[in-house]
Amino acid sequence: MIENIAYFFMVLSFVIFISLGVWIVYVKVSHVKRLKNIFDLMQGGILSTVQSKKKADFELKLVKAGITRKEFYEIVFGSIIAGMSLIFLTFIIEFSSTMQIVIIVMAIGIAIFAPFLYLDEQIKARIKRIDNDLAIFLDLLIIILEGGGGLNNAIDRVTTDGEGVLGKDLLEESRKFKNEMIAYSSEVAYHNLAARTGSEAISAIVGFMKLSEETGIGVKSIFENQAEDIKAAEILAVEKKAASMNIGITLVMFVFIIPAVIAMIAFPVSSGSLMSGF
Repeated sequence: MIENIAYFFMVLSFVIFISLGVWIVYVKVSHVKRLKNIFDLMQGGILSTVQSKKKADFELKLVKAGITRKEFYEIVFGSIIAGMSLIFLTFIIEFSSTMQIVIIVMAIGIAIFAPFLYLDEQIKARIKRIDNDLAIFLDLLIIILEGGGGLNNAIDRVTTDGEGVLGKDLLEESRKFKNEMIAYSSEVAYHNLAARTGSEAISAIVGFMKLSEETGIGVKSIFENQAEDIKAAEILAVEKKAASMNIGITLVMFVFIIPAVIAMIAFPVSSGSLMSGF
């Protein structure tokens, strides 16, 4: 029974592997132009014109994660191969029936869910990298604005000269935003910037920049307030980590150090009382 199940999932894995290969060829041949527009630096506005909502959500996740379809499919192939390897392991090593079922279930879970878990982790990591560089990016913009430069000029200078200070993720988004401000309306550029990054801090900045256009408030004051808020949030996060570190150290002392000290004191005393009868 178990061998039949293993053979079934082995065949199913091969079918999925071949189907994905055919699908990649199909996408490469018939949809290369659309994919190029999605990931091309100059065509960020295409995000708002994708017809299928499901496809649009998936494409947006890829953009947020900073990976392409090809890279995602490579992860899919790797997950399928890992799942197939676990299934083949049941033929090489003798396991109990229960263990074989557990391994097969784990293999299926790896093949199906690992790529999407990887995608979610990449999104979170990219958002964190962007947020870490955002305060420095705003400070550089403020310096140029104080020198009399305009917003577009400030973004262009920071994007061009900030490679040694800022990470590539934020610089890439800055380039896209600068090009979209030229090619599209500011509303589309703001929307795409917030959608591509997925950062709450950038979404807040975008909201204030929209308000600045409507009310005439200078963006310099907006950037200053946002930079201060980001730095205050970073300091608060460090303080929380420091506070939790003290609790962790105390817990380690109670669990490991204090019992060891008590044992060092108690054992000699108890050994003396035990040896007194000899």
